[in-house]
Amino acid sequence: MVDWQRILQGAGETAQGMAYAMTVNRWLQLDDQSAFSEVVDYVNGSAVGEVDTMDAVLLQATATNFDLDERRRLVKFYALFKTAEYNRFGQFRGFPA
Repeated sequence: MVDWQRILQGAGETAQGMAYAMTVNRWLQLDDQSAFSEVVDYVNGSAVGEVDTMDAVLLQATATNFDLDERRRLVKFYALFKTAEYNRFGQFRGFPA
């Protein structure tokens, strides 16, 4: 299970952070193909600041999730997220600090 309180400490205000957590949880509830589509749509349709924040939230969720099946899926989501980010911006933008 994802420890959202710990993750969101670095993501800013609780209300805003919860929106990111809800998005990641929604992706986890979908089948892989639907989730992959939503990840790509999120990267392509969000403001740069939102992409940056989701990058940090998704990486932290991936690193701190103790459920192995969820963690494997989060790794896939994060890899796809970074690939979609590369396609959108034309360069690798690095990892969150």
